[in-house]
Amino acid sequence: MKDIKIEDYLPFVKSIAAKYRYSGLPYDDLVQEGMLGLWEAMQRYDPEKGAKLTTYAAFWIKKRIIEAINNEHKHHLNSAELNETITAEKEENDYSKSEEKLKLPENMPELEKIVLSLSFEEQLTLRDIAAKLDISRERCRQLKEKGLRRLKSVLSPF
Repeated sequence: MKDIKIEDYLPFVKSIAAKYRYSGLPYDDLVQEGMLGLWEAMQRYDPEKGAKLTTYAAFWIKKRIIEAINNEHKHHLNSAELNETITAEKEENDYSKSEEKLKLPENMPELEKIVLSLSFEEQLTLRDIAAKLDISRERCRQLKEKGLRRLKSVLSPF
C-alpha cells in the first residue's frame, strides 16, 4: 500500500464528486471531501479481504461527500426558523395597533418583495400568492426562499 499515491486516484474521486455537482456545494469542495474519504479508505484498506481498493474507497468517498452536503444543508438558512422569527416579531408589533408594513431592502427585486409581503403581512399561503400573481406554487416558494436568504444576509452581522 505504501507505493500507491493518493494523487493517482484524483480522476476516480472527481468522477464520484461529479455525481453530486448540483447538491449545493462547489465542485472543488466536493472533490476535496472525496479526497479525504479516499485517504480514510486507504488508511483502513486491507488487501487481504479480497476487495479492490477502488471498490472499497468508493464507499468512503461517497460517505464523506454526503456528510459534507448534509452538514452544509444543516447550517444553511433555515427558512422555517426565520419564518417563525418574523411572525413572532409581527405579533409583537400587532400590540401597538399600528399598520406598519414589512420593511424590506430597497435593492430587493419587486417580485420577492411582493411574495414576502403577501406571505407575512396578509398571511396568505403559497398557493394563494401563486394564484394572485399568476405564477406556479413552486416559483412562489423559490421567490420566498430567495427573499428570506436576502433578508438574512442583510440582517446578519457576518
